[in-house]
Amino acid sequence: MQTHWFIDVRPCATVVQHSQANGHVRSDVAVSDWTTDDVAAWLSDEGFGRYSELLTVQHRVDGRALLHMDESDLRQPPISMNVLGDIKNLALCISHLKASIMELRLPHFLIIGCYWAVR
Repeated sequence: MQTHWFIDVRPCATVVQHSQANGHVRSDVAVSDWTTDDVAAWLSDEGFGRYSELLTVQHRVDGRALLHMDESDLRQPPISMNVLGDIKNLALCISHLKASIMELRLPHFLIIGCYWAVR
């Protein structure tokens, strides 16, 4: 009995499926390449649309900046969010986004499936 593996070797380092708000076309974009509009759509999708202007317009947070943010960035000036639940929940969403990227980095390929062949 032989095992045959089908392996998709496309790199997937920092690509996360992202669906923009308001029915925009779904696209595969590396989070680090997200524009401020992409971050605004992500914030809206995660339920934090009310902070979209603060983060993406006033402070120009794009994907690269988002990946470097943590809870202290949300609490302290210049952002200075003041609703504890929102601070904690947005920090958790950012943490999950970072974790999903790390999961995609290892391994550098995806195993799509396998089947058993019998002669």
